[in-house]
Amino acid sequence: MSTRWFFSWARIGAGASATGQALRTSVRFGRDIEGRHEEPSVQGPELALVGPGDVLGFDRATVLREEPGAGTPDAPENLLAGVELAHADLPWLLSPAMAPAHLPPTPQPWITLIVLADDEAAPPRPAHPLPVLTAPVAALPRLTERWAWAHVEARLPDTVTEAESARRLVEQGARDHSPGVVARLLCPRRLAPDRGWIAAVVPATAAGRDVGLRAASVGAATDDAWPVAGTGTVDLPVYHWWTFRTAKEGTFEALARRLEFRPAAEAGLGSRVLDVGRPWPAEPSLGPATLAMDGALRPPGTTVPETWTDPAAQERYRNLLAQRLNAPAGLREPAPEPAGEPDGAAEDRRAAAVGPPLYGSHHTGEQTVPAAPDSWMATLNLEVRRRVAAALGARYVQLEQEFLMARAWEQAGEIRRANRLLATGELAAAAAERAKEKHLGPLGLADLVTLLAPVGERVTVSAVRPDADATTLATMLASADEVPTGAASTSFSRLTRANGALSRRAHRGTDGESAPAEPVLVRSLRTMGATVDEAPGSPGLPTELRDRLSPTRLQVLRMADRVPGDFWAQRTEDASRPLRPIMTHPRFTVPIATELLSRWPEWALPGIESLPPDSVTLVETNPEFIAALLVGLNHEFNRELLWREFPTDQRGTPFARFWPSDDADVEEIALWPTDAPLGSRLHTGREGDLALLVRGTLLSRFPGTSLVAVAGVDGRLPPAFDGVAATPMVLDESTVLYLFAGLDEERARTEDWFFVFREPMQGTRFGFDTGPPPLAMENWSDLTWEGLGVDVRGSVVLDPAPTAPSPAPDGSAVWAADAADMARIAFQQPFQLAFRASRLLGG
Repeated sequence: MSTRWFFSWARIGAGASATGQALRTSVRFGRDIEGRHEEPSVQGPELALVGPGDVLGFDRATVLREEPGAGTPDAPENLLAGVELAHADLPWLLSPAMAPAHLPPTPQPWITLIVLADDEAAPPRPAHPLPVLTAPVAALPRLTERWAWAHVEARLPDTVTEAESARRLVEQGARDHSPGVVARLLCPRRLAPDRGWIAAVVPATAAGRDVGLRAASVGAATDDAWPVAGTGTVDLPVYHWWTFRTAKEGTFEALARRLEFRPAAEAGLGSRVLDVGRPWPAEPSLGPATLAMDGALRPPGTTVPETWTDPAAQERYRNLLAQRLNAPAGLREPAPEPAGEPDGAAEDRRAAAVGPPLYGSHHTGEQTVPAAPDSWMATLNLEVRRRVAAALGARYVQLEQEFLMARAWEQAGEIRRANRLLATGELAAAAAERAKEKHLGPLGLADLVTLLAPVGERVTVSAVRPDADATTLATMLASADEVPTGAASTSFSRLTRANGALSRRAHRGTDGESAPAEPVLVRSLRTMGATVDEAPGSPGLPTELRDRLSPTRLQVLRMADRVPGDFWAQRTEDASRPLRPIMTHPRFTVPIATELLSRWPEWALPGIESLPPDSVTLVETNPEFIAALLVGLNHEFNRELLWREFPTDQRGTPFARFWPSDDADVEEIALWPTDAPLGSRLHTGREGDLALLVRGTLLSRFPGTSLVAVAGVDGRLPPAFDGVAATPMVLDESTVLYLFAGLDEERARTEDWFFVFREPMQGTRFGFDTGPPPLAMENWSDLTWEGLGVDVRGSVVLDPAPTAPSPAPDGSAVWAADAADMARIAFQQPFQLAFRASRLLGG
């Protein structure tokens, strides 16, 4: 951390010891005579230093910052124009003399800053060696007081507390051209609003003026470049210049003080009346009935259930709507045709069963409205307020479907390629499975063992004996004494096959017919304890061997290598479709609240258009409305994904963000418990976060205005604070919604929070407040332009001094004591305006 220090001037090198342009020299040496030590000083020659009449300005790269910045279109009129210089000693480097009658002695700067209105002078015209500005003398500041408007600013470590130590650091910083030590020139002229201005750094001495104009004769370095009073104009060479414009009347402080708090309910915000007497235009009316519709934002503490002006009509509506929502599910369960039903009645009944959307059905798998009235699906689908919110989300998808699908396909590139591979593998597995059934299905155990013997080292089989472990087919055949060597060979199998000549001769039946004989290999496996009989539901060795040749299992292993992913952990070869397509959904990070407020602001916050200018109102987010809109939005977009053949199962949550924040507002909708209340699955739970809606000229004039929430201490703001920064949502140039994540009504009351407007930080600024002088000044920051002495030029005069703060705070600056004190007096700290949350909430 660092502390800002102001110093009246800085001089280093030979110039620090000079008197004007004369530098006296001397030599001091030591000698010892008869036991005495002496250090006599011998005067040397007087040297002449370079002065204002010997130079043509300075390197313009030395200019670090202009205030107001070049080309600024709307500078505040209460500020003093200034320029920062990288060389902290530059304004006093060629000073010809000290300020007259000033204690302590202060060198007069050899350059100064002037500001002229664009109707007082034309921009500097090109000339050689410097541009020339023709200025009216009556508009120029007093050169005799220029010492008060040039100073040094240093940013020093917090550990520096003594002025002498700070002075040494500043001198060292000036020698090293440290970026933390700069010089600054101010112009004491008051700026008028809504005008263009020319600011210029010009010589302050007659010598500097004449040299820059290449005059025939050069004036004295101690003479001023223009008289204190006079008429007419003066030509001035310009070392550096820029232009800017002041805005219309109104500083940040003045505009901020115009803001007036208006309760949301009193301002007509938060609800609108809906006519719900005829929900289906083609059908009879339910009767005259209305309800209050809320929005994404509502007045704090206004959570109420949906209430119609006619409760009986509301009940009829809910029953009729539930029937229509549940009707499509009835078609999925076949029912017997009623006796005597006329022809075509079944088709009419099916057509009537095409009902309104059942929001959330794709995510939950529920095809009817849950019976529990407090479940989120029941609330969402049976309440008009929540169906309207869901329909807004669906409408957004319908309006932006082409754009959204284009972005969705951009995210699905790798998945589409993976699904093509999986489809190829699934087709290959199905074809191979049919071939296996055709060729391997009829084979007996002996033929299967013989077929697999060449790859027996890669075919695992279960343990044959209870005391043995699972092994490979080749190991089992080699280690079993019961199986003759070569019994699994192709030659032996051909020789001993069941329908071969050898088998028929060896096992001829009594009736003269050949009886099938059990192959030697099978008898050997049976002898060693293997289950060789194929019975339904029993683990026989033939079944196990056929499973080892499963094309699906082999394709799963192959695809797992080609399509890596964590989804394989949820798929096994025993599943019905282990090679089914990957179901996914795109993810959109756009905050839907931005779209809602720009397209349908009256649905986001009913009555927002009627909010008067210069108003501040406190609202809170509405979790139920937000949850309903997000469900409707995702429900409709998942339907669009299915229609466009996007690989999805319609259970994803592509839109999980409503407010502009770094985190999602909801988790996956498919994970919501069906019995959870609507809005409880938002990160805020069922409680809304506070937000401040501001409309005023302040925001259009100062678009960078920030707002922070700060916990109070004993009913007041703490002396120093950072606070919780609000997330701004710009609705138009003069209306901004400031969101406070994690700050609800209860917390704001119990912890006594404040909402603080902060003026945008734009570097170090100097000036005075607008408006009438305060009745009692507590410190110099209360000083206004009306409380200052201003001459006919519009410039501040040092005498008479304005009213000082009373009682003067410890260490308070003194008017016109030196340039450092003048800088402390004119320094403008960013203005802050606080509103107490408990007062805005009522109570």
